[in-house]
Amino acid sequence: MTMCVRGWLGIIVLMGAITTGRAEGVTLHEDVKPGECFQYEITLNIAGKMKVQRDNKTEDLPIRATARHEFVERTESPAATGGIGMAVRHYQTATSTSETAGERTVRSLSAERRLIVAKRNAQGSLHFSPNGPLSREELDLVAEHFDTLCLPALLPDQELNPGQSWTIRPEAAEHACLFDGLIKNELVGKLVAVANGVAEFTITGQAEGIEYGARAQLTITAKGKFDMATKRMTELSWEQIDQRELGPASPATELKATVTLKRTALADVPETLSAAARAKVPAADATVPDAMTQLHYAMPSGQYRFQYARNWHIVGRTRDHLVMRLLDRGEFTAQATITNWKKADPGQHTTPAEFKGVLNQLPNWQAEQILNDGEIPTSAGRWLYRVTAQGKQDGLAVVQSFYLLAGPNGEQVAVTVVTRQEKAVTLGSRDLDLVQSIVLGQPTK
Repeated sequence: MTMCVRGWLGIIVLMGAITTGRAEGVTLHEDVKPGECFQYEITLNIAGKMKVQRDNKTEDLPIRATARHEFVERTESPAATGGIGMAVRHYQTATSTSETAGERTVRSLSAERRLIVAKRNAQGSLHFSPNGPLSREELDLVAEHFDTLCLPALLPDQELNPGQSWTIRPEAAEHACLFDGLIKNELVGKLVAVANGVAEFTITGQAEGIEYGARAQLTITAKGKFDMATKRMTELSWEQIDQRELGPASPATELKATVTLKRTALADVPETLSAAARAKVPAADATVPDAMTQLHYAMPSGQYRFQYARNWHIVGRTRDHLVMRLLDRGEFTAQATITNWKKADPGQHTTPAEFKGVLNQLPNWQAEQILNDGEIPTSAGRWLYRVTAQGKQDGLAVVQSFYLLAGPNGEQVAVTVVTRQEKAVTLGSRDLDLVQSIVLGQPTK
């Protein structure tokens, strides 16, 4: 008898829905669980222009870029604010091709760095390889595609009928837009239709934030699919119009970017994400060692190489110079220029008097007070000398440190670090850390 009553109640409810024309509500929600694995396919297409200053005029340089990423991802932990807090990925494919003003650049991820950890922290997203330091180019490859950790957080976690909308949460907007900090969030999701077990939705609106110290305004038009049986987002097409101001480590740009993402749940853990493969991955609640978060750079000529903290950004390079800028929470703090110096005989180096003689001839530099002058202890076989002075560079009150580093075989580099006088305390000893990390000469094979 009970079953008959329930059956009739079901028919009455169904008839009521048909009579009133109301669609059955659905809940777009993902219950993130550790150990779940997904296969991702992501493509990116970018077209636009870069704005550069030449001869006191703004010149537009055309930009085109494409990228493709294929990887498996294992969820390690959920995030307190929604979505995934930490995941481990193994990339089968990670490549990009860009062309700026006719200059073509191709990048790919090395075979030794295909295992990548993606983790949210108080400063945003952190990407690193437990198998060794990434280059800046490799970091860009794995950190600049769409942030898959935020996918569950884009959903409303509430029952909706087709046509109803929800506000995208600030944390999800910040990660989806790849911002270091969110200024404005006007992104809105909308459930469009439910058919054949699939819910279709859109995300539209504007967002504004900071990335690498530059202000960026984005206009988003996205659409996605949510599988009702597995309760997982399976597809997302994300298009954004991106207007970005000039920053301390990036040019001003106007771009249109289109991301296509496909996501497939896996029944089993791939061998590339097995417990053995993840043996070096720190626990989700553990502090990530500095050695894993540092980046590495090698001069193409082979004269030197070094590892460095990722808040140093390479902004220019020539055959003899490498220019880097230090950003502290997105704010410009200091600039370092590494210059190839003439080679000395093995076991010898340029004398302090000769080095300071060159410094005295630097254009537009007026030293007012010497703060440090002398040798700095370093590892065996190396010699390091520093002169730090307070003065004016092009009329601006600055503190400059001039380093000369020599190796056992006579290789030498000079490093000049400049900061505004009020930023000298913020810089601290990070310039010395950078200089002492430089290894001169070809690596030992």
